Amino acid sequence: MYIVGIDIGGTFTDLMALNLETQEPLAKKTLTTPSDPSVGVMKIFREMTEDLRISGGDVENIIHGTTLVTNTLIERKGTKTALITTKGFRDVLEIGREWRYDLYDLFIEMPKPIVSRNLRFEVDERILYDGTVLTPLNLQQAEKVVDLVKSEGVGAVAVCLLHSYMDDTHEVKLKELIARKIPGVSISLSSECVPEIREYERMSTTVINAYTQPITKNYLSRIQESLNSLGYKKKSYFVMLSSGGITTREVGEQFPCRIVESGPAAGAILSSFYGKLKNLDKVISFDMGGTTAKICLIEKGKPFVTPDFEVARIYRFKKGSGLPLRIPVIDMIEIGAGGGSIAKVDEMGLMKVGPESSGADPGPICYDLGGEEPTVTDADLLLGYLNPDYFLGGKMALNLEKTKKIVKERLADPLGIDLTKAAWGIRRVVDENMANATRVYAVEKGLDYKAFSMIAFGGQGPNHAFSMAKLLGIKEIVIPMRAGVASAFGFLVSPIAFDLVRSYLMPLQQIDIGHLNALLEGMEKEGKSLLKSAGVPEEKIQIIRTCDMRYVGQGHEISVALPLGKLTKSSLDEIYRSFDMEYERIYHRVNPGVDIEGLNWRMAVVGPQPITQMKKTVVPKGASLDQALKGKRKAYSPDDDAFIDFVVYDRYSLQPGMKIKGPAIVEEMESTSIIGPYTSAQVDEYQNLIVEIGV
Repeated sequence: MYIVGIDIGGTFTDLMALNLETQEPLAKKTLTTPSDPSVGVMKIFREMTEDLRISGGDVENIIHGTTLVTNTLIERKGTKTALITTKGFRDVLEIGREWRYDLYDLFIEMPKPIVSRNLRFEVDERILYDGTVLTPLNLQQAEKVVDLVKSEGVGAVAVCLLHSYMDDTHEVKLKELIARKIPGVSISLSSECVPEIREYERMSTTVINAYTQPITKNYLSRIQESLNSLGYKKKSYFVMLSSGGITTREVGEQFPCRIVESGPAAGAILSSFYGKLKNLDKVISFDMGGTTAKICLIEKGKPFVTPDFEVARIYRFKKGSGLPLRIPVIDMIEIGAGGGSIAKVDEMGLMKVGPESSGADPGPICYDLGGEEPTVTDADLLLGYLNPDYFLGGKMALNLEKTKKIVKERLADPLGIDLTKAAWGIRRVVDENMANATRVYAVEKGLDYKAFSMIAFGGQGPNHAFSMAKLLGIKEIVIPMRAGVASAFGFLVSPIAFDLVRSYLMPLQQIDIGHLNALLEGMEKEGKSLLKSAGVPEEKIQIIRTCDMRYVGQGHEISVALPLGKLTKSSLDEIYRSFDMEYERIYHRVNPGVDIEGLNWRMAVVGPQPITQMKKTVVPKGASLDQALKGKRKAYSPDDDAFIDFVVYDRYSLQPGMKIKGPAIVEEMESTSIIGPYTSAQVDEYQNLIVEIGV
């Protein structure tokens, strides 16, 4: 039996199948089909069936990550959506937090709400912050509002009432009314999507969920139907959450806001897995694909998770310029630096690379599919790092002559430099962009990035890892086998999980222990029910409880671990101590005598990790480094400012214990690894390539 992971990127769709008995991984890679990603998904499944001889009956689980929700929001191609909210609050989506993300930009552009003002409706009702009903829901007036919504011909309705996280009665009544009057319309309640305090973030998340729900449901259902036609089991299809857990297709359809970052999350989980495997406490996850580069910091085997996220930013690096989502998401940075990132000369006469990408259609110039803009992949080909006859294992020949011609015309000649300088300029700019983003990201967290090891993967990650690590001063790089499709392997090592939250704002000294226990028990019951419906036995479910806490009067919280079991007065003492330890770890001080309050009580319900170890490779008798030698190729060395001989090795013939010296190039079907001068690399027992810079 196999488990299969499939990752849809902006340029390529990757598949990884793992034999559960032998632990032998099998990989496939194909171009993404941007107009309908499900076409590429089914194409790669058919290739798996034909080339790898794996049929539907051989597959236990399929785990999928998609950028569909993100792309829908960026392109504004979702369903026509209406919003129903409490009287007086229809403009919350535009008012937001009433602050400018750039104080000095006189022409600042704020993100436009997904729901225009004419589609935002108000109902008479009011619930107070403590759950007290001040104004009961006026059902007669609500019926008139729903009739107006119906007349607009919307496909989805978001319902977000003030303080509904404390009492969802009014939202539930509205849901029943909408379902009766507008049959078939998609309905999203804030009390179901994000039952926690802060009306702007809650409303934005609910609207995003409603806006993307019909298209997500159609997409996931279409894939399920196609899988059924190929003989796959109906209950074998799962989706990756933005927080790194796995959930059922049905949950993905109900809460598309939870799968906004499902693809990138898999890469962070993969790096976490390899960090544990190699006993690395500090890891930088570096996932560079065809369209973007994703960077995540991992300590002690766990990536950072944040409840705050923004999507579809107007300016990629400016917080506040996007649409806020209040969901658990793996904390990472994603920049427009991939193999397809376009290089051009800007208004100042300087070279600029990204964030625009050629994607899969038309792709880089060298793909010969119609691309006319110089890209990072084109530069790597011109510099000798890529083999034009072995791209995707030889399945896609790269057009070197056409690349030379267009890069010279579009970039080298306008800049007054030769072709090599133009190609190296593209590479250096994109590497500096990624390195600088990593520096800022690490410094913001108070971490020393030089103390971290790098795990590099993605179609372009191993190609650029060496030069990026040199810029950062990192000494060790781990490149997994089949690195080009490694994100898809991240799906296979992720547990089935779900995150829940409830708001209960109260100083710890005044907290109602009985109410709090009931809150936690309700979340646990709901979470276990979800996991059991996905096939996880109750005895194998793990509960992780945390709370967003702060000193009374503060505006921002920190996450504090909570003890398990029924809480008592003595449990509060333990929570006080945990808060002090965490606060001191972050801010290096505490404030004795100041009361502490809990805000959002969170629970992660997690199943067992499907794979915790990898099978070690047995070295065949008579294996030698000479068998892996493919020859030599001229490639550019910036230290020599010339093309020099790089020794080329076949990745599949390298065996554990073998050591190679740079400058070298290691080729496999899905990616190419560059090992620079004064550097060595050794293959470990899991066939990872361990690169030691300066050794």
